[in-house]
Amino acid sequence: MATYTYKARSMDGSAVEGTLPAETEKAALGALGRMGLFPLELREEATGAASSVTGEAPKGAFEIDLGKLFTTRIAAETAARFARGLSDLVKAGVPVLEALTIVSRPPEDGGKVMWGAKESRDDVRARLVLQDVRRDVAQGSSLADSLDRRSELFARTAVSIVRAGEEGGFLPEALRRVAVFAERENALKRKVTGALTYPAILGALSGGAIVFLLTWVVPRFSVIYDDLGGALPIPTRILIGAGDALTGYWPVWLILSGMALFGVHHLVSTDAGRRRLDRWVLRAPLLRAVIAHAALARFGRTLSTLLRSGVEVLRAIEIAAESTGNGEFQERLLGVLGPVREGAPLSVPLRETCLFPPQVIEMIEVGQESGTLVEVLEQVGERADEEVDHSLRLFTTVLEPVLIVGVAGVVFFVVLAALLPVFNLNSLIQ
Repeated sequence: MATYTYKARSMDGSAVEGTLPAETEKAALGALGRMGLFPLELREEATGAASSVTGEAPKGAFEIDLGKLFTTRIAAETAARFARGLSDLVKAGVPVLEALTIVSRPPEDGGKVMWGAKESRDDVRARLVLQDVRRDVAQGSSLADSLDRRSELFARTAVSIVRAGEEGGFLPEALRRVAVFAERENALKRKVTGALTYPAILGALSGGAIVFLLTWVVPRFSVIYDDLGGALPIPTRILIGAGDALTGYWPVWLILSGMALFGVHHLVSTDAGRRRLDRWVLRAPLLRAVIAHAALARFGRTLSTLLRSGVEVLRAIEIAAESTGNGEFQERLLGVLGPVREGAPLSVPLRETCLFPPQVIEMIEVGQESGTLVEVLEQVGERADEEVDHSLRLFTTVLEPVLIVGVAGVVFFVVLAALLPVFNLNSLIQ
């Protein structure tokens, strides 16, 4: 086991140095993450190999990238808030370096207010990322390159908009577009999350109620039936068997549940597994409308924002395809690049993807002919957002009664199976 020397920063931004034993560099990084530290430099004492996110590492070094170290992105709401703050400062004439200093400065009172909580973990992470961005900008790096190296805060779309703004001399406007784009993405995510919250809570409570009935209520009935003796009705025997299986073999059920969760996680962690899942949700009744319209909204909004910001069309299409959030959409939309590169109008390969309704393709054709493609794509995104609302309402309208009826059916079966022997109580006693 090797010993690693590290330099890092804690959640409050203070510098921390120390050593820790670990089998590999990856294990050392994982240990630092569990300690709540953000690594800046990692060095193996035995070989002297070092890695750093602040400077050039020696040959053979293992480079630490915060965007790769923290696989989970910072919440969209946090990213939108910091993007808007940076945009407002730069628009007001504050230099970029000073604006980064202001938005990345921790609040003196910890951000705690009487009617709310203190800063979240995402807020702290965002400030640390922006402090790293400020340091790079102060050393001569461009803002876009610095943000690109910290991809856990802003996606490629935002980085491309900032890069176009720096190259075109309209950085304040580019930052404003980044803020608007981040706020719209956050609004879409909150819309989906808000619509699914009630069915998720209802499903969890219903599952808990069923488990409670099987593990606490049913065993007490089974004791009474054992004392009475006699042949029990088939529903009662099924109910008692289910309760005994759940209470008597609960370690097995826990192991099986853990194996199932691990299998699902392993499946979605591979490209092929995610592609199968994305393909399945696009064919699932009710759910496919929500996923498809959300993907169309992201594509139209992203492509419109990038083209408006002056990003080259092929790169804009590539980034917009990746922003859809669905592997099936991304694969088919990336196939558009070849025909567009050869000079085909955008509407032609988009029609061949079979992802867009005919009226959307007609709108894009009109936009190309009239020179208003950017505005048309923005309208496509807005209409898709409206369709997301409609699809979510339909999905929850159907899902909630299905859950209620399903739980009511299970409860009815439990009550019926528990009371059936009571109806034949005289024969059971004899």
